[in-house]
Amino acid sequence: MTTRGGTKGRFDMGLRRQRILTFVFAFSFLSGLVPATSFGQQLVQRGAFGKPTQVLDDTMQWSTPLQVAGDHDVEIYIPDVTSTDWLKRNYTDFEEKDQYVISFFTFYRNTKACRANQIGWGHSDAAHLDACNDISYRVRQISVDAHLKTVTLIMAAMIGEDGQIVPSSIERQAISRNWSDLDSNSQEALDKATALIAEQMKRYDRKINGVH
Repeated sequence: MTTRGGTKGRFDMGLRRQRILTFVFAFSFLSGLVPATSFGQQLVQRGAFGKPTQVLDDTMQWSTPLQVAGDHDVEIYIPDVTSTDWLKRNYTDFEEKDQYVISFFTFYRNTKACRANQIGWGHSDAAHLDACNDISYRVRQISVDAHLKTVTLIMAAMIGEDGQIVPSSIERQAISRNWSDLDSNSQEALDKATALIAEQMKRYDRKINGVH
């Protein structure tokens, strides 16, 4: 997929900027959601058939999740990006750089999808694959550059049936990729999330600037 701007130099500069932001956002996340789980706080509240009814967003507020992609194996959700707190937190970066930080919550409809993710992270041993019997979700906190069409993984972890992060599953590798290199569900989720966020940012901008 080609990127807006089109030059290698701008792409490299964008990735360097993303890596710098990654450390900032990672610190924010790890001093927020991860320690909270050590005190028994949930990231996901389960509903019928295990589907998430509430998720903890990046401002540490409970949010009604929005489904942005899915198939017969997984469903991908994002927090409610109409939240004033979420928009305020991401407004400047989105307006100036077309960037935002968000958490994607993957709901595993079966253990096959969970095991595929475990193997993808190099955990193909029996213990990790068997753990999927008790894992319902995966959370990925990402930094998105909608201008360059790149995404940087800040943190990822499995979430158990109790809605809490599985501590041994936490991954903190700062990996940057083009949208076009991702799986089809992730691409669809990014496209829908970005379009929704762009619309909400326009409304938020009008609101804070007194334009009706």
